[in-house]
Amino acid sequence: MKQYGLFGVALLSLSTSTALAVNPMNGLYAGVILGGSYAPKGTINFNAPVTPNSTSCSSSASCTPASGTLAYSGYGNIGGQIGGRYNQFRVELEPVVNYNPYQKITVGTTKYTSPKSSTALRLKGSTTTAALMLNAFYDFYTPQSQTDFVPYVGAGIGYANVDNSIQFYCNNVTIPCTQLSESTHSAAVQGIVGAAYFMDDFTWFGLDYRYITTQKVNIMTSRVEVHTINLSFNGMFYCA
Repeated sequence: MKQYGLFGVALLSLSTSTALAVNPMNGLYAGVILGGSYAPKGTINFNAPVTPNSTSCSSSASCTPASGTLAYSGYGNIGGQIGGRYNQFRVELEPVVNYNPYQKITVGTTKYTSPKSSTALRLKGSTTTAALMLNAFYDFYTPQSQTDFVPYVGAGIGYANVDNSIQFYCNNVTIPCTQLSESTHSAAVQGIVGAAYFMDDFTWFGLDYRYITTQKVNIMTSRVEVHTINLSFNGMFYCA
């Protein structure tokens, strides 16, 4: 939740600035993006340790194939962009990495949780999605408009590498047969809606919501879906 609080403070501080006439320059720009991310629940296939219960386990336990409902903890993403502007239209190339750790897996009435440390049975896992996206944006402004805030919408297509890893521990010792790691390549799409604050005609901040999804990932038997709230900064390096 800390990431979302920072975005609110940033937006509040920007809103106290004096309005200016927006006249963004056409040309090339580059920037960075940082955000908080949330991934919805999914279904995952994994090797469950055979133990009497969650408080009695053995690091040499055998495993059995299982399928359960996976819940994530919120985390974050980081990336950058390089793009070009022509009036209200922008096109950019965005490399971005999303990281979401596993929170718990539920199989029937059994729950496997992921505390940082435990004297009993616990799981550790994560989904890391590294994507290269080609995004197109439309900025809702008119030249010389008396506002420094500009709403925008966008959409993107690209290519993603999705890494999933999972393992179980007994008294903080790895149970070898539970270790699984999978890397899947997939097409990806995303939708974007947000607003920009222009410091001048060459630099601006952006605050937006993005939804990105991939094709089916084998270990999860479903798509990867990630919701993000992002703060970005962009600056022109070549004006047409």
